[in-house]
Amino acid sequence: MRLPPAMILLAILAPTLWETGDSRPALPASERAPAVYDPDPAHIWNRVYAALLIRDNSHGAQWGTDSLDPPLWPETEHLLVGPSHARALRVLDEFLQTHAENKIRDPLKRAILQRDLWAVFDWSVHQESDSGPPPHENERSELQVRLAEVLRRLALTLKELESLPDNYAQAVASGEFAREYDPAHPEQPFLPPDVFDSGPWVYVNEADSYGPQAVAIEHVSGVSGRSRFLVFIRLPGGRKATLDYLQALWNFPEAWVHGSDFASDQAIVNPALPSFPAGTEVALVRQMVLFDSLGNLAPAPITESIQLRVYRSITTTPERYFGSGNMEEVARNSGQDFYQFTLNRRQLFANQAGGLKATARDERELPTFQARGDDLIDEISEKPALMKTWPPVLQTCLLCHSGGGVHSLNSREKLLKPNRRQPETSGNKPYPPRWWVNAGTTNWKQDRYDWGLLHGYWRASAGHDEAR
Repeated sequence: MRLPPAMILLAILAPTLWETGDSRPALPASERAPAVYDPDPAHIWNRVYAALLIRDNSHGAQWGTDSLDPPLWPETEHLLVGPSHARALRVLDEFLQTHAENKIRDPLKRAILQRDLWAVFDWSVHQESDSGPPPHENERSELQVRLAEVLRRLALTLKELESLPDNYAQAVASGEFAREYDPAHPEQPFLPPDVFDSGPWVYVNEADSYGPQAVAIEHVSGVSGRSRFLVFIRLPGGRKATLDYLQALWNFPEAWVHGSDFASDQAIVNPALPSFPAGTEVALVRQMVLFDSLGNLAPAPITESIQLRVYRSITTTPERYFGSGNMEEVARNSGQDFYQFTLNRRQLFANQAGGLKATARDERELPTFQARGDDLIDEISEKPALMKTWPPVLQTCLLCHSGGGVHSLNSREKLLKPNRRQPETSGNKPYPPRWWVNAGTTNWKQDRYDWGLLHGYWRASAGHDEAR
């Protein structure tokens, strides 16, 4: 991907910023930093994490201390203006000047810090200002050139990437979670042990008639391809029943029909598609994508989250139907129970239940998925009462999956012709390890401008090193 000449020039000159030193003092240890990467809160890795991923609002509340994604939105100006920008540059310069990448060699910790800083880099590329404020182009470039170099230094070798743990298997082996859905206690979260075993759970393959495509493309684009999203489905009758159902969908004679009203010139999924039975379960597994020390995208075996939906009943509720807007009513109409597990960094590093933590029924968090526009932390600083209007995390799944039965399965389009039929394993042998490694995500990411820009900084930095 070709970069603007000014950007190449900046990338060539910028490394001298950290090589020649900086007269600004290092961050004082008194600034709050959670002891995530090292027991000492003043450790440079902890302070980088705090400066880039954690935010305080005007009322003293702290956000992002262990959020899966950074609390940053398209119009966020945090990290680009004022003290937060100066602090970010200062701590990144300190990291680079002291070669702090060598202070922690644990591949797992390096992978997670790479993951987090990569998210900030991508956000800075796509950050946009409203028509009033300036676009902060210089500030974004200042931040990006430092982040790019830190990311390059943190990158693991392919062998180190392959050594990363399967934290989902660790979570199952810990015995801390129920292993199956209990209809008598639907409030109890469960973590199925056999999702990846080619047993009763069937992976919704990413291949279509035009090549590999990510199945949950909205989720992939929501994190700009830094994670791959794997969809699994399990009918009560086991693997054969599930495959038979998928075959029935593929054979359905009229899978697409003309839309109505404003969509009359489009083909839409036939509302009369046969649905799966009550007791069906669907899993959406989010796993890390990283890049190795050669700059190649590579899948990692670390599960960042898993969302589970159990269809206690099959209703006729149409797709994305919200009725009166009462989320409890919407949940009942959908016939579904929702569960979620997300990655907790400290637990992961301490080898506690694979670092996966069950989301509580009443838990709330700042939404970042498909969030557009203004900075939510700025909004709640001005209007704290807004927080009370947010639904619990588990109810937010209903915003896209409120329909009954198959009408809530957004990936159903991938199960219909003209897509390819869902493949079966040869015989009864399980798939080889990481058989879903691509899932269409790395192909998608390679074509993104943010990935090309990151590569551009690396190329410019390499040219600078060769010229010295």
